[in-house]
Amino acid sequence: MTTDHIAYKSFPHHRKWFNKLWLSEQLGYHCGPAGTAPSYSRYYITRPIMNLSGMSLNAKKIFIDAGDVSKVSPGHFWCERFNGCQYSVSYKFQDGHWVPFLSYQAYRDENNLYKFQKWVRTDWAIALPSWFNVLSDVDTINVEFIDNNIIEVHLRDTPDPQYNELIPIWESDQQVVDIYKELGYSYIENWDNGDGFLDNPRIGFMVK
Repeated sequence: MTTDHIAYKSFPHHRKWFNKLWLSEQLGYHCGPAGTAPSYSRYYITRPIMNLSGMSLNAKKIFIDAGDVSKVSPGHFWCERFNGCQYSVSYKFQDGHWVPFLSYQAYRDENNLYKFQKWVRTDWAIALPSWFNVLSDVDTINVEFIDNNIIEVHLRDTPDPQYNELIPIWESDQQVVDIYKELGYSYIENWDNGDGFLDNPRIGFMVK
């Protein structure tokens, strides 16, 4: 399985795509690095400019007043916050364009940016901008969206097992495994603690 760590080493000529601030700027979002301030007072998403460890580490939803540079930590950036459903879509490059072949919709508490409640397979997908074609040598990419807004690009397929429904099981909630088994789910181990930076690791999934 290809991880972000492996992809970073495998595609040195595409490393700017790991830079979420650069991507947000290319997409025309209202955003900026720590030390700059938004133009409007509202809720924003702040997170590391680059994070190869995944699991939405240190991503937060915070209210920032216009002109306030004190809310965002060095090495992080702020970006306008989008409303809507979150999707994870995998694409293959075929016949000169990106073709979606696997899509999941995410469910989670909007105030907790890492602790997903459920992923459900769906047919949702949209066409990618033509400037993504520069990644054609990667073959397979995974793109995350909020509604129609791209928020992340991974130079790999989804790292999660492919089922119709996946319910993450967190270390703090492992007592629910037996409850889900009674509802017809199976449990598979799938450990991820964000390279040791996540205090409440994901230990596996309940799947159908």
